[in-house]
Amino acid sequence: MGDERVLPVLIGPFSGPVHGVSIINNALHALMVQRGLRPAIMDLSPGSRSRGPIYHVVRTARAAWGVFRILGAALTRPRRRYVMHLDGGSGLVYNIALAVALRVTGQAVLFYHHSSRYVLANSALMRILLRFAGAAPQLFCSGKMAALFFERYRPRGQALLINNAAWVTPAPETGRQHDRGHLRLGFLSVLTLEKGVGRAIETLRTLRGRGVPAELALAGPVRDSAARRLIDQAQSEFGSALFVRGLVQGSDRDVFLAGLDYFLFPSLYPHETQSLVVPEALSAGVPVIAYDHRFVGEVVGRGGLLIPPVEDFAIQAVDWIASGPGLLAERRKQARAHFESMRKEASGQIEDLLAWMGGGQL
Repeated sequence: MGDERVLPVLIGPFSGPVHGVSIINNALHALMVQRGLRPAIMDLSPGSRSRGPIYHVVRTARAAWGVFRILGAALTRPRRRYVMHLDGGSGLVYNIALAVALRVTGQAVLFYHHSSRYVLANSALMRILLRFAGAAPQLFCSGKMAALFFERYRPRGQALLINNAAWVTPAPETGRQHDRGHLRLGFLSVLTLEKGVGRAIETLRTLRGRGVPAELALAGPVRDSAARRLIDQAQSEFGSALFVRGLVQGSDRDVFLAGLDYFLFPSLYPHETQSLVVPEALSAGVPVIAYDHRFVGEVVGRGGLLIPPVEDFAIQAVDWIASGPGLLAERRKQARAHFESMRKEASGQIEDLLAWMGGGQL
């Protein structure tokens, strides 16, 4: 049996809106192809549709098709091993349907967790899922997240860790000297109030109020009308000191990060785990100022400043920036060094996952 070929299958969102889970899914798929594992995909994404009847019809149809594929695969060779990326809310219903099909056909599955929602509060859907999971391994980006999950649900499978630096392609080091005569702050995310776009703007306002020449670069899609109004008002207030770009990826992302002095991440998003934009900024040598929310602190580490969520983000951020006008170069080195350390650790963690997907033991 040890020599029998295994076909890995990845289940989760791959298409539609770009977000952390789809980025990780596609990065994992690309890595497995590079290693010759030739994974199949079950894409559960509803596409770019907003929530509504058609959204749920599409998700239900894709999950149902996945169930049929799983049942059919049980009758064929090669045998399969599945990695299922789990939803954070009511979408766990679709994961449950797929998990039931896997359990009744006796096929191996590993669950990949991307949401803190059911980790920090009890979820009846998660308990149902785990009831059908058997001894399925559980994969997390954070050791603290894994510990809290196991304490709450006591699953029978073992825990794996892969920190989110694993899925970040390091931005090239520019070796640039910032001689613009002003600081540039940056915020890259979905531009919503929960993610902290308002707090990023307030940081710019506070910094300029103290007489520090500064500007703010925002990048990402605007997903709600309240955020749009706030950004429009800020553009009228700050003029050329505030500029907004849409979604940036690949080389555009690298260029965006390369132009920053500090990266702001004042997110209080309920589903937040570690985020991918934080290690992306660190990889470019940009110090990160973030709320110590959910599990973000584990990835920021020595690469910036963590602010308790009960504190005023703008004031704490500006105090730190203003305390070290001559420390920026050293802070840059620390940010990049911290990323490299995480990346090295993640390389070994990935090997454990790939070995399991290829038919090995954990």
